[in-house]
Amino acid sequence: MSPISEPPIVYRVYCYDGSKMTLTGDLIQASSDEDAIAKAEARGFGSRCEIWDGNRLVAELQGERRLG
Repeated sequence: MSPISEPPIVYRVYCYDGSKMTLTGDLIQASSDEDAIAKAEARGFGSRCEIWDGNRLVAELQGERRLG
């Protein structure tokens, strides 16, 4: 028997301009926080983005600064 895999988590990615006004909002599916961060970076989202899982801020993409 093969193990049942967990369904992917749907993360929200919000990108902002310099005055913190939302420019884009996208959804990505990922298996973990690290996977969501990697997928957001691979998609080329801007450097000022936030990744959310429900009400939890997973990461801020601003150079190397990340929350956990």
